[in-house]
Amino acid sequence: MRRIVPFFAFLGAIGCAEVDNEPIADDRVSGQAAHAEALYSSNCASCHEGNVAGAPDRSALARLSPAAILEALNTGVMKEQGSALARIDRILLSQYLGDEAAGANVAVDYCDGELEFSGSPLWNRWGATARNARFQNAENSGLSVSDIPELELAFAFGFPGAQRARSQPAVTREAIFTGSQSGRVYAIDTQTGCAWWTYEAGAEVRNAPIIATDNDGLPKTLYFGDFEATVHAVDAKSGELRWTKSVKDHPDGTITGSLAMHDGTLFVPMSSTEIVSAYIDDYACCTFRGGVTALDASTGEPKWRWHSVDQPARVGKTSAGSDILAPSGAPVWSTPTVDEKRGLLYVGTGENYSSPANGNSDAIVALDLATGRQRWAMQATPGDAWNAACGREPRPNCPSEDGPDFDFGAPPMLVELSDGREILLAGQKSGEIFGLDPDRNGEVIWRERAGMGGFNGGIHWGMASDGNTLWVGIADTPGNRFAEGPPRPGIHAFDPATGRALWSRIEPPTCSEAAYKCMTALSAPLSAIPGAVFAGAHNGRLIAYSSNDGTVLWSRETNRTFETVNKVEAKGGTIDSAGVVIAGGMVIVNSGYDKFGEIPGNVLLVYRVRAGS
Repeated sequence: MRRIVPFFAFLGAIGCAEVDNEPIADDRVSGQAAHAEALYSSNCASCHEGNVAGAPDRSALARLSPAAILEALNTGVMKEQGSALARIDRILLSQYLGDEAAGANVAVDYCDGELEFSGSPLWNRWGATARNARFQNAENSGLSVSDIPELELAFAFGFPGAQRARSQPAVTREAIFTGSQSGRVYAIDTQTGCAWWTYEAGAEVRNAPIIATDNDGLPKTLYFGDFEATVHAVDAKSGELRWTKSVKDHPDGTITGSLAMHDGTLFVPMSSTEIVSAYIDDYACCTFRGGVTALDASTGEPKWRWHSVDQPARVGKTSAGSDILAPSGAPVWSTPTVDEKRGLLYVGTGENYSSPANGNSDAIVALDLATGRQRWAMQATPGDAWNAACGREPRPNCPSEDGPDFDFGAPPMLVELSDGREILLAGQKSGEIFGLDPDRNGEVIWRERAGMGGFNGGIHWGMASDGNTLWVGIADTPGNRFAEGPPRPGIHAFDPATGRALWSRIEPPTCSEAAYKCMTALSAPLSAIPGAVFAGAHNGRLIAYSSNDGTVLWSRETNRTFETVNKVEAKGGTIDSAGVVIAGGMVIVNSGYDKFGEIPGNVLLVYRVRAGS
């Protein structure tokens, strides 16, 4: 049981004008606890006791501040569920489940002086380049294969009040830029871990910042999106706001994927939490339309908007008597890929939320960079409709298809092959990988299976390629009835020109429990440098593999507590969603992920070659 805050504080929180500050009787506290536990049992337990994938379990909720839980119930991911509760009950429930200490205002250790840049960014964008291949050249990585065994922890930075750390950093020689669950964005000094500046976005920032440079190639503006679907542009040197722009066109709209940028235009991928709202029996499912919004990078003014589905219309009634609206969903979970040569933007889409499914779900779609007009789509899995209602009984909002929920959560990669031809490489949660011809409207050149597939992959968040080899991380978490073949968690290499398998390293469980702490499965995106591929695992292992044969070159345990430079209590956990960044001789990773029952954590780790090596 979580400690109940004094009742006078509770009354003050709900707006009572006068409150007696006398200590409250034990029976009053006991009564509050019983009422709060009943609220949890009747309104929350069915999701948070493991029945809904993606819902943090109760131990993860207990590490959040009451304010964070209340925000989720009032305006965040749980607002549909929270709307069924009285305001007083929402407050009491949040205080009962949360830990007040987690919300303590932690002082920031600011650096002396002002941030000055000496060169262009070392790792920028989600995929290191606009093509999203996640291959870092030797100059920017500052790391050779011979250096890797000498890597040691330089410092750890803790995110206060957080249970996940999923904003992949952007890096210069002087600063590491990253967001946090609280919505605070940090510019962290690469040498000492002090903060050059912080910026309060007001909602969780879970994507990778992107840095725009000036005419001399020096960082000028930092762009990122937040959980409330607002795009922020801030000064890279000072953190001062330049502009913000909401791109939300649905109450449940959010930004999960990272922004892309080309020629003065930002491309914003649109996803949503309506997949969770559909869990409510009488919710009219569904009306969200996935897509991309293009903004002027100087002002934030909209240029165009593309939706992955047409305007939903009523197509029937559920067994609970609610409207069924379709088509819906097909969110864009990942960062778009820029093809400057062909004037195209490539995006991967997710499943539809309601029946019938349309032709743009589970697809790679090409859009005109200038207008957003759809040029072509390659749909890998037709007829995929699924939402969170499918994970329970009764389930009036579950579409008749009931899955398989095989999104393209990993962005397509535009890669130049050794013979000079270009190819689009795409990985799907089904465990399949695709080679597409960008000059023939996405025609499938080859299609191969790398893993069995699952709700969290298969291929979940991303692959890597240097044009000679395609490296594929496989999670293959159990539970999807559409999975094919045996599980193959680990790393696999393919010829990107033909799809021919080159080598595989299967990562068996490290213990006997059916738990994430035992899974060295690779859900987070891979990152490569010449000679090595870096990966983060479900069990918190950080691993460097040989890019030639999968031999483990180096590994570290991040699922533990760390002493941090900013004196925040912190531990690592599952590495998921955000990939490893290699820049300027540093290996940087965020560790901790509290969704799907994975291992919570709140730390950013920076490794460097041991001094004197």
